[in-house]
Amino acid sequence: AAYEALSDEDKINFDRHTTAELLSQFLHGEQGALLVASQLASCAPTYNAKLYAASQTFDEARHVEVFNKYLQDKIGIHYPINPSLKLLLDKILTDERWDLKFIGMQIIIEGLALAAFQMLKGLSKDPLLTQLLHYVIRDEARHVTFGINYLEDFIKTLSPEEIEDRAEFAYEACVISR
Repeated sequence: AAYEALSDEDKINFDRHTTAELLSQFLHGEQGALLVASQLASCAPTYNAKLYAASQTFDEARHVEVFNKYLQDKIGIHYPINPSLKLLLDKILTDERWDLKFIGMQIIIEGLALAAFQMLKGLSKDPLLTQLLHYVIRDEARHVTFGINYLEDFIKTLSPEEIEDRAEFAYEACVISR
């Protein structure tokens, strides 16, 4: 009701800021994903996981560039990182255990991002943003799938206590991201 009371000019301005805030969080999330993927390229336990993390690092760098360029060129507004997103990224970036980085990034953050990107793609009226999101969604779906497939086998090697520790980490990350 309050939105409807705005003038057309104020509605446009409100929509620009709303989109800028959302895309800014996407940008910050992709910056975090870039950092985590680069950490995984060095700390993942197998050669194949390291190779995958290296290719994901390249994907994330491309995502950072495209969201930053869109914000700069099309909207002209950037917002700072949301404190909850920063807390979640810090939790993942500072944990020394590679598998918790995988859980936090590949499952939780990439999974949330995938849903958010799909939601915005469905709402977007801008063909450029829709196309940009289409390509990013394709990459993110591949990242989530790799994380699930890789962790599925690894989890089988853990003790019940270690599994509980990972579940607690995932739960805390979900609470933060909520």
